[in-house]
Amino acid sequence: MATCLFVASGLDFAVDDYLRRSPFQPQTVFRKGTVPRLDPNQTPRPDSGFAVVVADDREPTMELQHGMALEFLSRHKKELQHLQRIGVDNMLFDFGVERGHALQRSDYIHPELIQAMARLGMGLIISTVLIPKG
Repeated sequence: MATCLFVASGLDFAVDDYLRRSPFQPQTVFRKGTVPRLDPNQTPRPDSGFAVVVADDREPTMELQHGMALEFLSRHKKELQHLQRIGVDNMLFDFGVERGHALQRSDYIHPELIQAMARLGMGLIISTVLIPKG
């Protein structure tokens, strides 16, 4: 399993208004003030935003996912800059990787991707998941 998501959020981001005219097809939309259904004891969300699948497990290697992420940034550069002007204060890529049975997993992030993300003020998350087998 491996995925790459683009996530955009903001404290004053009108996510529903934006998505009505957006080129993105979100996998997830979250809204300010909502409480996660799985943990009703959590505090309400302070922001609104959405997540878009950039690469999924059909692209099994991180290297292929990095290429798709670079392509996403290139294709949507103007739209990402537009998001920053209309209330998005946080944009990031979340690379999800399966840890497998290894005690350690190392993945190399290409400088070209890091530079492209930095030019747009983007962050990076690498989510490691242990999926039980059997």
